Amino acid sequence: MKNNQKYQLTPLGKKMARLPLDPKISRILLAAQKHDCMAEMLIIVSALSIQDPRERPLEVRDLANKAHERFADKQSDFLTYLNIWDSFQRERDKKLSNKQLIQWCHQYFLSHLRMREWRELHTQLVETVVEMGLASKEQTFRQPENLSLFEQSELSDNLDLSAKLKQKQLDKKNHRANVQAKKQASYEQIHRALLTGLVANVGQKLPDANDYIGARGSHFHLFPASNLFKSKPKWVLAAELTETSKLYARDVASIQPEWIEQETPHLVRYHYFEPHWERKRGEVVASERVTLYGLTVLPRRTVAYGRVAPDEARELFIRGALVAQECDLQAAFFVHNKKLIKEVIDLENKSRKQDILIDDEILFDFYHRRLPEKLPNGKPLADIRTFEMWLKHADDETIKSLFLNKEDLMQHAAAHVTEEQFPKFWKTADGKFKLLYRFEPHHPMDGVTLIVPLTVLNRINPHQLEWLVQGMIREKLQLLIKALPKQIRRVCVPVPEFITQFLLSEPDTSAPILPQLAHAIAKHAGDMRLLEQIDLNEWAAFRLPEHCYFNLKIVDDGGQELVMGRDLIHIQQQLGKSASLTFRDNTQEFERENITVWDIGTLPESIKFARGKQQLVGYLGLQKEKDGKIALRLFDTELVAEQSHRKGVIALIQLQLKDHMKDLNKGIQGFTQAAMLLKHIAPDTLKDDLTAAICDRAFIGDDELPRNEKDFKEQIKRAKSRLPAVKEAVSRYLGEITDAYTELNAKLGKHPLTPLIRERLNVLLGVGFASRTPWTQWARLPVYIKAMSLRLDKYSGNPARDTARENDIQELETMLAEKLNNLARQNLPISDGIKMFAWQIEELRVSLFAQELRTPSPVSVKRSLKVWGKIC
Repeated sequence: MKNNQKYQLTPLGKKMARLPLDPKISRILLAAQKHDCMAEMLIIVSALSIQDPRERPLEVRDLANKAHERFADKQSDFLTYLNIWDSFQRERDKKLSNKQLIQWCHQYFLSHLRMREWRELHTQLVETVVEMGLASKEQTFRQPENLSLFEQSELSDNLDLSAKLKQKQLDKKNHRANVQAKKQASYEQIHRALLTGLVANVGQKLPDANDYIGARGSHFHLFPASNLFKSKPKWVLAAELTETSKLYARDVASIQPEWIEQETPHLVRYHYFEPHWERKRGEVVASERVTLYGLTVLPRRTVAYGRVAPDEARELFIRGALVAQECDLQAAFFVHNKKLIKEVIDLENKSRKQDILIDDEILFDFYHRRLPEKLPNGKPLADIRTFEMWLKHADDETIKSLFLNKEDLMQHAAAHVTEEQFPKFWKTADGKFKLLYRFEPHHPMDGVTLIVPLTVLNRINPHQLEWLVQGMIREKLQLLIKALPKQIRRVCVPVPEFITQFLLSEPDTSAPILPQLAHAIAKHAGDMRLLEQIDLNEWAAFRLPEHCYFNLKIVDDGGQELVMGRDLIHIQQQLGKSASLTFRDNTQEFERENITVWDIGTLPESIKFARGKQQLVGYLGLQKEKDGKIALRLFDTELVAEQSHRKGVIALIQLQLKDHMKDLNKGIQGFTQAAMLLKHIAPDTLKDDLTAAICDRAFIGDDELPRNEKDFKEQIKRAKSRLPAVKEAVSRYLGEITDAYTELNAKLGKHPLTPLIRERLNVLLGVGFASRTPWTQWARLPVYIKAMSLRLDKYSGNPARDTARENDIQELETMLAEKLNNLARQNLPISDGIKMFAWQIEELRVSLFAQELRTPSPVSVKRSLKVWGKIC
């Protein structure tokens, strides 16, 4: 026979051959010697070699099962045999007669003959084991624990009965815990030993069923008489598998699957999948699956792949750790190469072309040719520790060969990617802020990202952001031109040359792009009428690719990201208020509370202060607080500061002119009639509103706001002299408004325009109308009401014309409402231009519906749209 060495017995096999037992039992006894549980195992294997000593007569089966519960172990049927043996041994130790032992067996439904057979077989096994030297005589016998005895604490005579009872219960609890601990410790030893001989009978419970899958794809059920039948543990070991109506597992125990691999490593098989470089561990790893006869013992665990497939692991190490740079290696060559690669990638991100950095395969080949296959000690090059060990002993020439140069990494030069075209920082009056470039379409940071501190969020010019950076604006302009109608787009051909001329004309980068680009197109065409064909609103609504807009990353003082996005308006809606509050943090040195006289010196229009590494500019101004008190505050925008300072100065003048304010509050001529007509406004509210309007005009009007004590005192003098005239003018205008309102009110009722006119009146003369009406518009208020009256008279002559003109006006009002809503959500002030546009719409109503009343200047829908384009 060829290769007969393959069929020789191993040393373990020779030992098993000396035991006159089933090979499975022999293997278990040898494992028991290793696990120091020979006494328990001799009892169990002798029990498995005879017929079950437990009897279950059909007529008293329930009674027998009840009696057998005394011996049951919930985790293992094998330990049940130990419990029977221990109980029987305790009875024998009591020196009972043979008849008494028989009676005891009958009481617990045990066969006395089988118990004797069990003991005789056990004696024979003991003699064999001792003869073979597997254990000493003392190690083969088990002394059953007397579970009824426990050490009781010494109790003081001073303790009452309740305290003694509690202590006794505690002693019992500790005793049970000790016994259980001993039992659990021996459980693993016993079942590890059993596993060596019964490994073919292991099984795993199927997830959604009551049966088990075993070795070689078999399926079996737990025998109903088993103590584990109800609990059905996940992994079991059986003494035997018996085929009746089904394949049943008899005498089973719960086991841990890892014991299988540990006790029978020669039988399990290992399968490897998903090898990859693991940065955290610093080595190439793979997932390992362990199986036994096709049964998955361990579905997945991470192992070092270098010992499994050294060549493949080496390749993955080079690709992951060195080419992809996914490691924390601090070697000089690696730091140098990493820096060079980053510089080249930055060039690609800026130019938005992935054609500069060499292919990964070339970089892999660079390292592959320079690194050894294995270390001199035979270790594969598959982890950082091994690599660093090799570096430590490598010669200077070898290490020098690992350094890349920029030419090695670049496929072509990138001379067009300059600091001027792609700056590292975005510079404003508040300092310079970092710019990050990335070329990765659909990534949130694709394009150019501006890091914006929260403190300056409200101070960013949205129009300036439209111009991106020099290196990216040409593409954006080209896409904007492409979005125009063909007949307009044709004017710009060739587009690259047109864009070059446009940029050389030095457009205003702090103003919107579209109006300037539209003007350049019309000028290039030599026909400025072309501007009327360009719909700026439709053009602005066209959405360009995401990288054509700045990506804004808003950070707090610690550099932590708060929000990121490309819509500045939306971000300011979210964080505008927080930005204002954050700007004022740690600026208490500039602010004052409860100001009653001008004792604050001279207020500079702006003030510079440091916040961390930033030099910020703030704007000082008075502010009237919600409680009516006056405070000095620092604001983050000039417009907000100016509007707040105006109200604060007026409030401070009112404090100085208390007598004049008392006289003003006594009444305004014509107030009673106006209050009766304007029923939608509470009389006190209307009175306060008129008073505020008079004070605003009389105390400030068109004057410059005072910023020092001298100018403030002179302003008080002017306020005193102007107050009577302003009061008289407001009374006169109020009378004219009342007369026009009375005439209009008489025509309302069943007229088709009544709902619309009443809505307009509520807007024109709503709550707070006096304060929000500019002084120049007071004289026009009666005209607007008269125009409504004339519109009612003309309506029946041509209702369709009235509806068409109203629709034109509604388009303008919709644009205005959207703008006002955006400003309100951002907590930003309304500019004077936007405020006056609302009054221009009123003049447009006069022009369209009551032309005979005339307007101060020509007004039309087209003119209004042009004005709106300039404002926004």
